[in-house]
Amino acid sequence: MAGEKGPARRSAMDIKRLAGLIQRGAGRLLVIDSRTFSEYNASHIQGAVNVCCSKLVKRRLQQDKVSVTELLQPNGKVKVEMGRKQEVVMYDQSSKEAGQLSKDCFVHILLGKLEGTFHRVSLLTGRHLLCVCACE
Repeated sequence: MAGEKGPARRSAMDIKRLAGLIQRGAGRLLVIDSRTFSEYNASHIQGAVNVCCSKLVKRRLQQDKVSVTELLQPNGKVKVEMGRKQEVVMYDQSSKEAGQLSKDCFVHILLGKLEGTFHRVSLLTGRHLLCVCACE
């Protein structure tokens, strides 16, 4: 896919490390919740932005008809500044390892697009106990 820089920059992050970054107020941290809108509304990590999976969004990402920044900007919460070295942490309902994702799943596709846009991209791994990490 055009603009991707490959999985070498992809890493895993556990919930304890993410909680520490949030508590320290890491200003260059962007947390993306890729669960459904209703799951996001029920509970989410403090400051997380919802980019929920849909067949339409997935197809548009695959065909380069929408960019990651376009998905994030309408939110109003996030100002994506391309010149800044922003670290991104993404999570979904249950992904455990980026290397085990199907190449056709939404999380894999979104991670690839994020890697082409941001300095460092991590997948939150393990079973997520969102309330442990400062839910809003």
